[in-house]
Amino acid sequence: MQRLGHTPVAAPLQPSLNEKILAYIDGNRHRATPSRETTFQPEILIPCYNHAQYLTHLLEVLQGCGVPMTVVDDHSDEKDRLLIAEMGRRFGVKVIRNDTSLRQPGSLNKAIRMSENNLFIVANADDYLLPGWVPYAIEQFHRHDIYLLGGMHICFLNHFLKSERYLAELLKTSAYAPSSGLRHHGPEDARRFIHDNSIDMTMTGCTFLKSAWDFVGGFYSRVDRVSIHDDRDFQMRVCAFFPVAVSDELSALWRSNSSTGMGTT
Repeated sequence: MQRLGHTPVAAPLQPSLNEKILAYIDGNRHRATPSRETTFQPEILIPCYNHAQYLTHLLEVLQGCGVPMTVVDDHSDEKDRLLIAEMGRRFGVKVIRNDTSLRQPGSLNKAIRMSENNLFIVANADDYLLPGWVPYAIEQFHRHDIYLLGGMHICFLNHFLKSERYLAELLKTSAYAPSSGLRHHGPEDARRFIHDNSIDMTMTGCTFLKSAWDFVGGFYSRVDRVSIHDDRDFQMRVCAFFPVAVSDELSALWRSNSSTGMGTT
């Protein structure tokens, strides 16, 4: 019951996504954008927090892509840490171990800062980056003057881990690759973003240039984002200053029953 003489104080209104992206653009419009890379050195980045049970299948699927891979162990539990280290040796991939949890955004930023490469493809450890996406994505950066490319995903549930190796083998030998055209977006589109799906692409398969990552300040922690989701926030901020593209075909299979919500915190 409201006490006499007491006027409740309304909570301050939070800025909308559109207001946030416009403020971000206005705050950075004075900066000169960097020149686009002329040669590309690709690398697959795999942030991993306690998902070692899925990681082995992902690495098996991707090992024939011919692109170096880096796994960022985001301070996983001891059992997972040992498994991730063993898989690094087994598959010949680089493993970065975080002494404290940096979450997905911080793990990606750390790996990019430490890398000598300049074209990055993200693959969440509990998803499947489709192997046909990798050469396709790299080729699009030769064909188009884009700074970021994303694709779509299909959600799947897997309650039978013993059968997962069959799924991995099927994906590894699949001849699938996207073949349709791209949707192109740019700074004028970014000014009209109003919700999280205004630019619709998934995280696994998100491919981008280091120059764009550097200009926008990398992946943000939640408090500074224009979108609550770390992937959409990054993609929107890149689109605010650079041409980006989206394929309406698949880049990934997304495991919907394993997420720890690390991207939104």
